[in-house]
Amino acid sequence: MADLDHRAAPPGPPAPNAAPADPHLTPADPYRWLEEADTPRTRAWLAEQRRLLAARPQRSDEPAWAALLDRVEREAPDRTPTPPAEAGGLLFRHERGPDGDVLTVRHPDGTRRTPTEGVIGPGDRIAGWQPEPHGRFIAVQLHRDGAENGGLHLLPTRPGDRPHHLPDAAPYATLAFTGEALVYTAGTRTEHTLAARHPGGGPARRLVLPVPGPVRLTLHGGPGGNLLLRTRPQPSGPARWWATRWTGRAVPDWQPLDLDGRRVTALDLNETVCFLAADELLALDLDELARGATGGPAVVAPPAVGEPPAAGEVQAGPVTALRVLGPGRRPGLALLRRLGTTHRLDLHRPGGAPGEAPGGGATALHWPARLRLGATPYDRHGRVGGSVWLLADDPRYGTWTRSLDGFGPVEPPERRAALRTLTAIGRDGAPVPVTVCDPGPRDRGRPAPTLLTVYGGFGLPLEPSWDPAMEAWLRAGGRIAWVHARGGGELGPAWAAAGRGPGKSATVDDFRAAAAMLVERGEAPAGGLGALAASNGALVVAAALTREPGLLSAAVCVVPLTDLARYQVGGLGRLWAEEYGDPADPRALRALLDYSPYHRVVPGTAYPAVLLATGANDARVPPWHAWKLCAALGRASTGAAPVLLDHHDSGGHQGRPAAAGRELAVRSLALLAAGTGLLPPADLPADPPAGPPGPRPRPQS
Repeated sequence: MADLDHRAAPPGPPAPNAAPADPHLTPADPYRWLEEADTPRTRAWLAEQRRLLAARPQRSDEPAWAALLDRVEREAPDRTPTPPAEAGGLLFRHERGPDGDVLTVRHPDGTRRTPTEGVIGPGDRIAGWQPEPHGRFIAVQLHRDGAENGGLHLLPTRPGDRPHHLPDAAPYATLAFTGEALVYTAGTRTEHTLAARHPGGGPARRLVLPVPGPVRLTLHGGPGGNLLLRTRPQPSGPARWWATRWTGRAVPDWQPLDLDGRRVTALDLNETVCFLAADELLALDLDELARGATGGPAVVAPPAVGEPPAAGEVQAGPVTALRVLGPGRRPGLALLRRLGTTHRLDLHRPGGAPGEAPGGGATALHWPARLRLGATPYDRHGRVGGSVWLLADDPRYGTWTRSLDGFGPVEPPERRAALRTLTAIGRDGAPVPVTVCDPGPRDRGRPAPTLLTVYGGFGLPLEPSWDPAMEAWLRAGGRIAWVHARGGGELGPAWAAAGRGPGKSATVDDFRAAAAMLVERGEAPAGGLGALAASNGALVVAAALTREPGLLSAAVCVVPLTDLARYQVGGLGRLWAEEYGDPADPRALRALLDYSPYHRVVPGTAYPAVLLATGANDARVPPWHAWKLCAALGRASTGAAPVLLDHHDSGGHQGRPAAAGRELAVRSLALLAAGTGLLPPADLPADPPAGPPGPRPRPQS
């Protein structure tokens, strides 16, 4: 049984802070055999990990956390993860509850229907949805058992109509309704074709593309048959934009759009005009384009739309979402922008034609957490409507939605968490913002067990958002901190680029600096730091705890990369060379090994409590990344803190079925609370306590 003993001494991996002396050196890889999931040796090792998980020392605390999580989910005021949408006089809502996902349709007479009944099972998650402009159908894409499946379900909203399944739709398909046709991206995740079919049934037909394949496509549509298409050759190449007006009868006549190298960050269109956000706000006259005009779009507004920032404020970043409000050439506009770690929503009144500045605008809302605009609204005649739905997250009090049908300020809810921003100083002196949510208004600055989370990759911003497990942590008296490390998109392209390639090591150091700052300021007691992160964020947490084992008292890493010397093997790793660097390049390999968690595990080290979560249907990161780190940590650690693996056969990169996901949340909360000294909840009031509980003693090594 020596092969199954996760604490037996392995061959020695590289020491901390030491890159290989020879850049061509092949790094140690004692657990390569775990990459073969179906061998008897790996199956036996996984069985042993299941035994260790079943015997986990935090089980006695889990019923209390499960009860609190139940209460949080019952009291959640709004469980919609996406904004509502209006089409054909109907209101569509995506709701996520303890039992899974559902789509509801409310009719003008107040009746409600659930078109997804009988279609969505207990293991399904809604990955995307879009109603047809007249409200007759909803196109829904599902993830089943954690797999990021392709295929579209066309679900009717009227009794008697038949649903249809389009199995050839690509995962995360983009689509448009034009005339009597549904146009959608078909194929694989990265190599697309364009297909069209009648929503009521019939065979699909392939549409001619303006470029040869293989190609990756993104499709946008509006009323009147207007289509915009973004093409990007695979495996790499510059993106190009095309437009056509197509009713479904002839071959699409794709016209190239001359955007002069601009990077489009958002767009929306009605039947007459398309607005595009790049460095400037642009307008494209769709009627002129349909008549064969070859000119590019007109500049409507300079880069900074709205008032310049006051002293000490952050300059507004690029537009991240744009909605055209109303038909015709003079519609209103809703523009969503980033202001560092927060958001600003600007509403512009109707006025101005393409090529002219829009009407007077007003800042409708500043918001410090996740903020989303809903899909383009359509009235009962299928025309672009004059309002749009808004969804805002509050990490403590849930999500709230609002229909914006005017152009004045938006009143946020009275009960909201007072998020605040602290600043850590990175190893090289760079300021690193950290958003903090206290357990209650009277706990500002008081020490409390603190849960950190991070992402720091691919130019994607980390945004505070509502999650039942996070609210449970806050209700129990804990604090949450979101670390906006380099590599993310919070502070613009330069911030994202600084955490790319060799800069990923700085991302890890940003996280460490944030953790140290919270202890130094007295926000977290000594030994009171835990971390919970997924995907690239889980890589950052794993790299931090192997680089500085005493930094955290507990960590949960969900679907992490851990072997950076072999990240291109399996999953989608072949697409990530720009983000991490190519291990075949000796200089890039040295940089990768400087923070690769698997290669920095050192025998004889007391590591914190660690829970690694994986899913068998993860198409992005192979589960063996976490398995190898689990084996290395378990064998190397000298402390009493557990090293656990939670592997689920029906899980994937985007999560697990509802019941299994809830079980993982309970295990995670119990492990993090035990490590950081947060007492398990017992008969808590609905509002957060006045002060955090004192930390309980940590287990001794």
